[in-house]
Amino acid sequence: MNGDLKLNNDWYSEGWIDFELKKYTLLAYLQKADDFFKQSKLYPVLSELIKHYNHLNNYEKNQEKLISNLKKEIESIDIKKMKIIFKKHHFSEKFIGELMKIIHFAKRELKKSIQIGEETFHHLRSNITFDTVGLIPFYNKEGYLFISRNSDKTLKVYRYYYSNIQQENDLFHNLKTKEIWHDYNTLSSSLSGIKLNLIKKFKDLPNPATYSLHSQLKISFEHSILPIGKRWLLKEIISKT
Repeated sequence: MNGDLKLNNDWYSEGWIDFELKKYTLLAYLQKADDFFKQSKLYPVLSELIKHYNHLNNYEKNQEKLISNLKKEIESIDIKKMKIIFKKHHFSEKFIGELMKIIHFAKRELKKSIQIGEETFHHLRSNITFDTVGLIPFYNKEGYLFISRNSDKTLKVYRYYYSNIQQENDLFHNLKTKEIWHDYNTLSSSLSGIKLNLIKKFKDLPNPATYSLHSQLKISFEHSILPIGKRWLLKEIISKT
């Protein structure tokens, strides 16, 4: 599921609305997601599952509100019978019922897969240690992240950039990383020595904030170690600002 399987945001409402068809589509997708987690891989699948769940949740709330409002729309009043006549809209209660059945089922199944993903996350997270390399300066919005695996002595060095965007009352945090060095054979150099070499090479960061994380497990850098590291580092930076 490295990008070869995608589920459109509107998968439940596009095309033929049939519960069994949509059920098959969703379960096939979730089976691939669960297989992804069994490989000790997390991202982007876990975040996609959460996105789908939240999308369905929002749609369900808006749909119920829409139906309620439509049913309350008055067409006329029969004075003789003292009766309010509501407009008849061209939506089928059977269609709406089928759609809501699909959504309720999907939310339940998505929640199960999200739970598997979260359990996988906590297991992998418990086998990763985090530390600093030297003292962390006051300015820590740029710096380096060292990532290593115990199983094959692999070390990767990333340069990170933190930024935030204020939109109305919401503050969004962003952390970008770029791999700048790797060694697939040995951890012969000390982390402090590597940091010193980086300072000599990149003059724009004379006193860089430098962090390290080390995985005891041989798991994917791209799909697990780096995303977990970025999540931890983001919290670390925010807590210091």
